[in-house]
Amino acid sequence: MSASTQDMTPRTTEPLGPAEVGPSHEAPARSGADPNRSTPPYPSGYVRGARMVRLEGFEEPFRMAEPEREAYHRRFGILFVDDSSARRGGLGTVVRATNALGETCALKTLNTPVRAEHEDDASFAARVDLAHTAFRTEYESHRSLSGFKGFPRLFGFAHIGDTPAIVMEWVEGVTLSVAARMLSVDEAGRVAPLVAARIGRDLADLLTRLDLVGDGFVHRDISPSNILVRTAHLSVTEQAADGAFDLCLIDFGSSVHLDPMGAPGYTMRYATLRRATPDYAPPEMLTGDLPNLVELRKSEKIDVYAAASVIFELACGLPPFELEGRAGESLYRIKMDEPPRPLVVAHHAAFHLGDVLMFEPEVAAVATEASLDVTDAHDELEFKRALDRVDGQLAELLAPAVEPDQEARPSAEALRDALSAFCARYAQNVRRALRGERLIPCRGEVRRRDGRPPYAMNRLIGVVGMALSGAALVTVICVTALLLDGVTVLFRFGSLAARGEVPAVLVGLTLAFPAVCALAGRARAGGTRAGFVRGTLALAAGSALVLALVSHVSFLGVIGRSPLLAALFLAVAAAWCPLVLEYAITALPRSFGAPVAGLPHMAAQRSIMGEGPDAHASLPEDTEVPDAAEARE
Repeated sequence: MSASTQDMTPRTTEPLGPAEVGPSHEAPARSGADPNRSTPPYPSGYVRGARMVRLEGFEEPFRMAEPEREAYHRRFGILFVDDSSARRGGLGTVVRATNALGETCALKTLNTPVRAEHEDDASFAARVDLAHTAFRTEYESHRSLSGFKGFPRLFGFAHIGDTPAIVMEWVEGVTLSVAARMLSVDEAGRVAPLVAARIGRDLADLLTRLDLVGDGFVHRDISPSNILVRTAHLSVTEQAADGAFDLCLIDFGSSVHLDPMGAPGYTMRYATLRRATPDYAPPEMLTGDLPNLVELRKSEKIDVYAAASVIFELACGLPPFELEGRAGESLYRIKMDEPPRPLVVAHHAAFHLGDVLMFEPEVAAVATEASLDVTDAHDELEFKRALDRVDGQLAELLAPAVEPDQEARPSAEALRDALSAFCARYAQNVRRALRGERLIPCRGEVRRRDGRPPYAMNRLIGVVGMALSGAALVTVICVTALLLDGVTVLFRFGSLAARGEVPAVLVGLTLAFPAVCALAGRARAGGTRAGFVRGTLALAAGSALVLALVSHVSFLGVIGRSPLLAALFLAVAAAWCPLVLEYAITALPRSFGAPVAGLPHMAAQRSIMGEGPDAHASLPEDTEVPDAAEARE
């Protein structure tokens, strides 16, 4: 779906939930139907009342052999569409569909513009053409991310009559706005600060993968309605208990590649169709009269601002800025001139802290542990003040990310690391706050329980691997150069012929040439897919040139050409390994090894918060609370 500036907001957007499935291989019953008459072969998972559509001109998102291509096209030639699952966005409408094999997918079709009253043919045709172009651009943007974890798989592009359509993965899950209501800990819809930070950490981690697409990629419409929480394997509450969330970013109608050679007027041309949700969009996405607007709208800092705004709303129950009821005012000026509202989290807003902690077993466990050392009669107030100190760190982390100045915002990686540190140190900082000690800052490197940084293993593997590759390359070059030093060779190229002794320096330069080409090809794009591809192609080109040169050389004496070819193979392998390792480490942003362990999931002992021992007696201590709303009921 695509959330537009005007016609869709997170408060009105419905989730892309699964449709009800009817009996397998069974057509809907009709009164008066002949029982002896054969029924059409409805697929497994057929939805009662589904509408059959035929896709024409199907395009696969990747190259494949012709026999596989034909079979692939047949899979998506006819789809059974469940119109009851339709969810309309600003640019397209998404429905759940099933093919003849029973495979479920999502079908997104363009919302064709409606002709305005008194609109002439040329103007209307131009608007339709613009919508088609924007829809196709969304498909191309989605295709760049289809292979990455955290983004829906893309199956192809086609037409239903004259209407373009995108076929993609149907993600079983709920939008983040729905998940937030499931995880809320108070009537205001606030999520626990630790849970909000964990969602934000995983969201920022997802944004770091956008840098792996070519020269970079910006979504530009991060909002709770465009973030799905997958529930195919674990429910939302189970993910909250595990402390990690399986997020999926959808709707690429406003996305853009950070191509430095891109057309300068691209963003402005599609400004009417490529929009952002105002509650979460930075100021540069809410105006059209800045002199350097095109450059400003091609920055990852746009997504950082939106992600921070989403985290803010999760923890506070409201977005950073109040935009409702301010019709006629400039949204750009509001976000440029006014400060965001204070981050009031559930702990601070709660009248009785125990009412909130009953949904936070981890924090309640810390309170139980700390209560053994607390003798003050006002222990609830003391604990509330301690939580305010710790929760204040989250506000400090989010404040730079919602700065109106784009350059002042942190990168997605920096935001991820800071939120990761906040989560890892939360319980420890609560204990320190209760003891009146200085809190451990959340900026800087995150530490595991064993004291190692969570990304230290990645860096260690990278440093060791590149050092070994470099040592192997140098060894191969030096040994081969010494072995072939002074060897007599005969060089023939057509009618030209030359004879002489080969110096060691020339052998070394020849073997090092492919590695130099790889380094030059990668340039400053180290760790990215583009850098890996360019470096690999440059390495292959350099190797081909060396092989072509060696093919014209004859060795006179005992030593033949084989040692040089073997050395060349080893040198190329040693030069390619750092490219592979560098890209692999970047493509796997999470650290190797076990994640940071959280506190045991214990039921909250609410008596420590000043309540009687019989409070909430209907909820057993060993009962896991699956849902805040259910627990309140």
